[in-house]
Amino acid sequence: MRSVPASPHLDVRNVMWLLAAMVFVVAPHLLRMPYWIAVFFLAIVAWRGWVAWAAMHFPGRFVTTTLTIAAAIATFFTYNRIVGREAGVALLVVMSALKLLEMKTQREVTLSIYLGFFLVLTNFLFSQTIPLGIYMLVCVWIFIGTMVGFNRIGSSPTLIERMRPAGALLAQALPLMVAFFILFPRAAGPLWALPTDTRSATSGLSDSMAPGNISNLIKSDAIAFRVQFAGDRPAYSTLYWRGPVLTQFDGVTWSLSPDKSLGYPSTYARALKPTSYTVTLEPHNKTWLFALDVPALVPPDSLLLHDLQLRTPDQRPVRDRKRYEMTSYLDYRYGASTPRGPLREALRFDETRNPRTIALGRRWARESGNTREVLQKAFQYFNREFTYTLEPPPLDSRDPYDSFLFETKQGFCEHYAGSFALAMRAAEIPARIVTGYQGGEINPLNNELVVRQADAHAWVEIWLPDQGWLRVDPTAAVSPLRIESGVNAALGPIGVLPRLIAADPLGVLAGIRDAWRAMNSQWDAWVVGYSMDRQRQLFSELGFPGIDWRALGLWLMVATFAVGAAISIGLLVRDRPRRDEPSLAAWNRFCAKLAAAGVAPRAPHEGPLDFLRRVESSRSELAAAAHDITQRYVQARYGAGATREELRELARRVREFRPA
Repeated sequence: MRSVPASPHLDVRNVMWLLAAMVFVVAPHLLRMPYWIAVFFLAIVAWRGWVAWAAMHFPGRFVTTTLTIAAAIATFFTYNRIVGREAGVALLVVMSALKLLEMKTQREVTLSIYLGFFLVLTNFLFSQTIPLGIYMLVCVWIFIGTMVGFNRIGSSPTLIERMRPAGALLAQALPLMVAFFILFPRAAGPLWALPTDTRSATSGLSDSMAPGNISNLIKSDAIAFRVQFAGDRPAYSTLYWRGPVLTQFDGVTWSLSPDKSLGYPSTYARALKPTSYTVTLEPHNKTWLFALDVPALVPPDSLLLHDLQLRTPDQRPVRDRKRYEMTSYLDYRYGASTPRGPLREALRFDETRNPRTIALGRRWARESGNTREVLQKAFQYFNREFTYTLEPPPLDSRDPYDSFLFETKQGFCEHYAGSFALAMRAAEIPARIVTGYQGGEINPLNNELVVRQADAHAWVEIWLPDQGWLRVDPTAAVSPLRIESGVNAALGPIGVLPRLIAADPLGVLAGIRDAWRAMNSQWDAWVVGYSMDRQRQLFSELGFPGIDWRALGLWLMVATFAVGAAISIGLLVRDRPRRDEPSLAAWNRFCAKLAAAGVAPRAPHEGPLDFLRRVESSRSELAAAAHDITQRYVQARYGAGATREELRELARRVREFRPA
């Protein structure tokens, strides 16, 4: 049995508009949520559309209650909770669909539209990119157009009739939105704290390294961090971005040392060539920060470990984009007074694993008179027969470095760094692995250095009694081009997009890429990263240093009233009758003639059609002429308009109108 919805607001076109708007705003969520949520949401939306299209009965309370309970239980078992970012948004998506299913009145329509606006905000909990911002702005526009349609009772507005007023309303709101964004006092932290989400994705370097780890990471084109140098950019070969330092070794895997003490490297025996820069670090869900070797001035919200690892305080993972200012020394010497404990740890290895590599290191030590000769023999060995490649052959699981040095002889940076450090320990030279990034890509449009996961690198630090810890990069012996120009120069473009850019002889694609990256950098710095410090910096540059939240609140009130007044004045000016408009002048003369003929003057609130009906009832002999003039005026003034000839005809008929 069928029944037409009782509410005049629930016109089938309006309902379809609302359903389409909900699908648009939820679509980005469906790409990241479990498949059952996408199926459930689309099925409920299709069911509601069929109810509107075929004028079917709405499902009963028992059905909707059962679906609600089932959706809540399924969400809980999927995420093991119903609060938090992922679980909370998933629950909101399924409940919004169920709200559409029971939507029967104008009040429920309004509530569903407001839920759509809230879903727009939830998308920014996962991403804040420029494309998503534009997409969500379009979604807001569609929702406003939907609201316009629901308030046109008794008519079915066209696409233009929906979107034009919606666009006007959105344009009027944009100045106020910008004012609130710039002037609203920023807090030191986020306005609300989301519970820790263990399902959040992680990317970047790990706290351990085994052969193959970094070569897998290098296939990623994701951005690790961006750097803006205060002065000239240092030479490419000096761009070693220090990250985790791996000292423990079990024969296969290098891992972090449990000793995280502070202290002895706080002063440097030599500290020259300082360079200052600002790092914008992407979230990687780890505790380490990155800095050029070696850090000079440490950011206030970080700490420096004894091996020069830069970490977040209290071991808090970096889950949001982090911006910090750094200064580093490029010419340095440190660690000559390293305690015996860390040095003993930097000499440990498993005698039962990789025996040929251990024997090789000991032979180099016996045949050499000093450490420099050992290093020379190692570099000559690597330079003679080895190949730098992104896809090395598989290695023996028990003795991987023996397999690499004496059989495959093809590897990536972690192969060379790991085998070199083991050989140095066998030669009784303390050694450890440093992982991080090397190099980066300069954007010529804004001189910003973009460091990607593809720039991941591993090198070695050895300890000498009179000099301390020295950086030694065995990869340079095999592939100097990797250190001097980057991984793409050494291995060729990695990925589809870099290959297309490299194949473009005119450089058009490279220019588009650089422009997009520069725009993204400004977006991240001034929109996504518009923090309290950024706000202070902006007003300081405008000549208002030391501005506080009270002044910002006052300015925000003034800006709100100013924007509201400007919009109101604009609307009044737009709707103000123009005295020189031909149709209005002719109408005023027509009304004046009727008043002179004894018809009561038209009241200010009386529209043309209401006035016509009064004239027809009081002076029937004037009905035909009055009807003709009124219809011509309404068409010219409120309808599709009138041509010049039609306006002249209206003026002529008013001139010839002679009421007795």
